[in-house]
Amino acid sequence: MKTIIPFGKNILVKPIENKQILVNQGVSLCEYGEIIALGTDLSDTSVLKVGDIIGYTIFGVNSLEIENEKHYFVPYTSEFILAKITL
Repeated sequence: MKTIIPFGKNILVKPIENKQILVNQGVSLCEYGEIIALGTDLSDTSVLKVGDIIGYTIFGVNSLEIENEKHYFVPYTSEFILAKITL
């Protein structure tokens, strides 16, 4: 896989098998994904790390296709990252 380092407070996320849940009675959509890379301003975060699974919203985020798989650049804010998930 190619090395991609997000800038700033963005996280590169790979979706997990298109698993989605509805949040707030269907108002927004949440997906599950694995953190592939942390942005340059997030290298010292103790909350999230590469390999963690998160629930995030896909509305308003940028997508990127890597080796025929969709990935998302998700901003590190509570508006986009809804939860850290332990499976």
